[in-house]
Amino acid sequence: MKIFLFIFCFGLVSLALKAQQALPDSLRLTLENAPNDSAKFKAARAVYTFYEETNRDSALKYAQFRNGIARKSGREIEAAYTQGQVAYQQIYLGRFSEALRNLSEAFETANKAKDADTWELTPFNTPGKARQITLSMLNHMYGHLKLQTGSEESLHYLKEGREIGMDIGNSFRVVVADMVLAANYLVLDRTDSALFYANEGEVWASRSGINKYLSNIYNVKGDIFIRKENDSLGLAYYYRALPLAIDGDNVSVVTAVYQSLVNYYHRKAMGDSVLYYAQKEFDAVRSLGAITSFLFTEINLGKAYENLAMAYSLKKDRDKSNEFLQLALKVKDSISSVKAKRMATFQRLTLDEQIRRQNEEEKRVATETKRRTLILSAVILAALFIILLVYRNNRQKQKANQILQQTLAELRSTQQQLIQSEKMASLGELTAGIAHEIQNPLNFVNNFSEINMELIEEVRSQKATINMEELQEILSDIAVNEEKINHHGKRADAIVKGMLQHSQSAKGQKEATDINALCEEYLRLSYHGLRAKDKSFNATLKTEFDESIGKINIVPQDMGRVIMNLLTNAFYAVAEKKKLYGDNYQPAVTIGTGRSPLSRRGPVPTFREVGGEVLITITDNGNGIPTSIIDKIFQPFFTTKPTGHGTGLGLSLAYDIVKAHGGSITVDTENRTGTSFLVKLPIS
Repeated sequence: MKIFLFIFCFGLVSLALKAQQALPDSLRLTLENAPNDSAKFKAARAVYTFYEETNRDSALKYAQFRNGIARKSGREIEAAYTQGQVAYQQIYLGRFSEALRNLSEAFETANKAKDADTWELTPFNTPGKARQITLSMLNHMYGHLKLQTGSEESLHYLKEGREIGMDIGNSFRVVVADMVLAANYLVLDRTDSALFYANEGEVWASRSGINKYLSNIYNVKGDIFIRKENDSLGLAYYYRALPLAIDGDNVSVVTAVYQSLVNYYHRKAMGDSVLYYAQKEFDAVRSLGAITSFLFTEINLGKAYENLAMAYSLKKDRDKSNEFLQLALKVKDSISSVKAKRMATFQRLTLDEQIRRQNEEEKRVATETKRRTLILSAVILAALFIILLVYRNNRQKQKANQILQQTLAELRSTQQQLIQSEKMASLGELTAGIAHEIQNPLNFVNNFSEINMELIEEVRSQKATINMEELQEILSDIAVNEEKINHHGKRADAIVKGMLQHSQSAKGQKEATDINALCEEYLRLSYHGLRAKDKSFNATLKTEFDESIGKINIVPQDMGRVIMNLLTNAFYAVAEKKKLYGDNYQPAVTIGTGRSPLSRRGPVPTFREVGGEVLITITDNGNGIPTSIIDKIFQPFFTTKPTGHGTGLGLSLAYDIVKAHGGSITVDTENRTGTSFLVKLPIS
């Protein structure tokens, strides 16, 4: 056994010497001949990248070298970024407490730093986003730290880093986050989430030409499909990962793939295959030992010994199985104390960090309390000063009260005048519609009167020759025409009476009113009112009345104002939209009644009876109401119309009238699609 250990250690030393010589001369010479700090910083980054995943001790050395250059030059963002790289190497060297200190300092530096022109941080830069790249990387490294110390908080920090990468369009930051998230979710046995991020990482890496991490992603996908019992696909991904990892000198992924293959063939009880891949893993770990830390090598070496012991156990070779099992136990014993000490140090540092943050919070609270006390004292002093002023000016206060009462009275008078102005504006709209509407029955009256005059003149001119039968026929025509004259005269009379009722102040007494007839009347009047102003305007008028409603008790003049106002707003909305879209748009206004909540079938509301309430809905296909002002439309004096086109009292008065009836009025709107007002009235 001693001879074996001597040979193994001699092999590690030899490989270590080779690893030191492995740095390409071009990188070494570029670093040695760099003319200034900026050039040294960039050249050292290339050396760090060369060692990043294969020789963590060397990678740590050059990360610290770059951090020193940044600090000496006063480059805050560069210092924070390289301090995160230092922490990354310390995490996988098992130096968790040092990594936590570096990450905490780096976060503090990056959060305080201002965006500025920086030296090139990474080959995968996003111009002008150095600070965001740094914060993304630091969150990612903090996720690594939480992952390696067994905390599920790793998911939060990894996703935070990924989100920043997505926001700034940095593919590299997204790929590395997807890779680690996939592995993290696999550890938590959440295979669907693991597969999602593995697929995302593969897509982003392939699309952006970032092939460095594809071997790792393929290995994780292999583990996912094996766990999903899709062995053929899992093995296919293992064999895709292996050559990529070997070609890229990514020994850690090589050993991970061999470990996965050992586990797979062990479950299949295929001893020869287990031994083959266990030996491959052992050889890879030996090479890994030459270029990385003692603890990291010992952990992998312990796994390799266990796999060899497992392989020989399957092949019934108990002696070799026991030999490698003993070696594995010794390795585990050698690293358990180191891990325990480092974990204890990390936990102690974590506790210290929590205590530090608690102390800072207590100081912040104390400072805030002091600030509030000073403000309160200032307020008290100001209040005392005001009280003294009020006391000294008591007589002036009485005079000011009188002026205030006078101003209030004037304000109320102005408010009443404005309300009356809104009523008169409504009356003006109604009058314009009535003038247009009353023209039809008056035309009929005039036409039939003229016809009767002609018939009478015909009788007079032919009274000597006309026979009795022709006389009776003419008299019959005159009688029919008189009936039509009477009918249309009453129609004109009804329109005039409606105008008078609208113009009169409501007495507050409810009457049995045909709500359908009221809605139809005001639909025509409001439409013709707009037509009287603009002859070119046309719109489609639709009605959907529930004939079973009959008459309900309302104040018809007041409810007429509500309907008139809502219809006027609807026609105004569609007229404005018509100006924008021209012949590509057909204005439409719908009014309907019912006894149930609205249910939409297509663009026109329909109703079902529930009882207890009568519904009136007025819908237009105008531009809708912006969501930013939807809560203000029922406020007094609020209007979206241009100056001179509205007082802002129409909807406010409508709201008050409906509320006085024990009902409610609501609005439903959609941008560039239309608006629907729903009025609910109790049936009583």
